[in-house]
Amino acid sequence: MELDIFNPSRHLRRAVLFWLSALLGSLCLIGVIVNGFFDDYPQVASAQAFFCSLSCYVAFHSYRGNTSLLLSNSYIYSFMSLISFNTYIYSIDNGVLVWSFLYPVLSYLILGKRYGMIATMVGFVAQFCLIIDKCILSKENIIWELPLNFVTAYLSVWLASHVLEVKRKTSEASLGQLASRDALTSVYNRHALIHNFERYRQESEKLPLSLLVLDLDYFKQINDKYGHDVGDKVLVQTAALIDGLCDEHLVYRIGGEEFCIALHNTTIKNAVSKAEEIRIAIENHTFNTLEQPIFQTASIGIYQCDLFNDLDSVLRNADKELYKAKKNGRNQVMVCHEHKDTILSALS
Repeated sequence: MELDIFNPSRHLRRAVLFWLSALLGSLCLIGVIVNGFFDDYPQVASAQAFFCSLSCYVAFHSYRGNTSLLLSNSYIYSFMSLISFNTYIYSIDNGVLVWSFLYPVLSYLILGKRYGMIATMVGFVAQFCLIIDKCILSKENIIWELPLNFVTAYLSVWLASHVLEVKRKTSEASLGQLASRDALTSVYNRHALIHNFERYRQESEKLPLSLLVLDLDYFKQINDKYGHDVGDKVLVQTAALIDGLCDEHLVYRIGGEEFCIALHNTTIKNAVSKAEEIRIAIENHTFNTLEQPIFQTASIGIYQCDLFNDLDSVLRNADKELYKAKKNGRNQVMVCHEHKDTILSALS
């Protein structure tokens, strides 16, 4: 499960959609005036009036951040329909056809690779059929190189748009990986926890969420005795061990030797059981190498979140239990005091 941390796509698409709808809405308003009062094209004026209204609606919602995939698709297909309709109404030498070269760029920018490819294909087929209709059925005096030039130019823009979107998405995914993963242990980092916690808090209204804060006991002594290279190796092995025990739950490294585990849909009783499982696994694990074995223990603090907790208060309360565990001799699990009665009754 990869996190959606470094993902400017939503903001980019929302910005493009806002400015595009604002610009096209303004142009269509001018078109309504010109076609309605000066040219004899009332049907074109009506189509432009509809699209102008739609553009205002889309601009308003994209400005407020309320855009959806359905709205974005509807707007792109409405734009292509307007261009196709104008291409059908006007003579080919009017130049409306040129607008169709925007299809690939706008479709990929606003809809992404999958839906952008579909929209680009639909727009291509529609415009190509209209060009053939103009050339064959309408018997207009048109240079027959026009369909060939249109296909070549359109496919070139399509290819460029597709490659750019694929490369952009790949770069975005790589940056997201760097932004969300701890460079040493490859588990998620504190930034990822901050990013995800608001969603965790909202979900905790329906499903219980418990956070475990784990700290390795006497880890500084390992660094002092064996060196930081061995200490880093122990951290990597610890992270892998915890991650392997947590299944679908996410593991975060939030400090030097401090980890946080977010237990989704987990009651405080089950959180205690999971914490004990992790503690025992660390205690029984041989770290470093068989030639130079290192045995390690961990202290764990537990806190169950609710809708009214912020991340700082949750970590602060979990840290309090963690420090109690260390003060009481380390290598143990402590639970936030307000949940203790519940746990004791559940375990008895």
